[in-house]
Amino acid sequence: MIQLLNNKLKIERVPALAPYVTLQKRHLTDTQYGSTLPINESAYHMLTKVDGKRTEASITAELADLFQVDESVIARDFYQLMMGLNQHHLLSIHYHSPYRIVTACCQFFKQYQIKMKERFDCTGHSFLHIFGTALLMVTRKIIFFWMLFMVMAGIAFLFIPDPSIAAIAIYFTIIYFGLITGTALHEAAHGYAHRKFAGRDGPQGFFASDMMSVKFVRPVLDPFQKKQVWITLLGPLVPGVIGAAGIIVTILFLKENPVSTAFFIFSITYFIQLLYLLPFMGDGKSIMKQLLLGGMGGQRS
Repeated sequence: MIQLLNNKLKIERVPALAPYVTLQKRHLTDTQYGSTLPINESAYHMLTKVDGKRTEASITAELADLFQVDESVIARDFYQLMMGLNQHHLLSIHYHSPYRIVTACCQFFKQYQIKMKERFDCTGHSFLHIFGTALLMVTRKIIFFWMLFMVMAGIAFLFIPDPSIAAIAIYFTIIYFGLITGTALHEAAHGYAHRKFAGRDGPQGFFASDMMSVKFVRPVLDPFQKKQVWITLLGPLVPGVIGAAGIIVTILFLKENPVSTAFFIFSITYFIQLLYLLPFMGDGKSIMKQLLLGGMGGQRS
């Protein structure tokens, strides 16, 4: 059914090397992550055809002619290569259709595809630039669910014009706005701290997302130092402290009214970022590993 729809709408995949990834004879170099990935001769010949314009189908047809093998075999090998490199954030996969609306929808909804990863270009060193990229990434990831809820709330209000439905929609919007900006601030703090410690000549790291998460992908700064812990700590700490301050201000200084209630709810969405510091959560678990390896004089790979 899906394949039939793809054929009807003429949807094709277009692979492209990620920004700051360059192809060498025996390896791929990622300057933002400061790493190389070895590749064999077959992978090299396949990747020379990847230019961000050719479709997967046209590349496999050309490769089948080049290697004089069955096109289905090349198609399978090339697909596995594409997905393998995509998992390492080295290759991006775009969608194209003759119909612009179809292309736009495919580009948007591919972020929810299982095992699909996206990499976002961010070269700035100013906090505002880094935060802007993170905000765009997070908004794009979860804005669809806010829109879906608002449509459902609008339909419900048409059938049951109860003011409480409008109030729920408003508070839900505040929660979503807090989650979007708080998460973006969380990841931007990681990115800004890393780039300050790495310097302009060090590997800069990059933003990425998969089906269920967004994150700042950064290499380990060797040798191990406490700056690794600070980079990890500041992510949840910055929005968490802002949220805690907002809660205290609301309780101690603001009178109870719809505006103060909205501000209180918004502050909570920031405050809960501190949960990431729990030892079994992402950042907390990472800090525990860093401290243990640092205490043993080791380095994290």
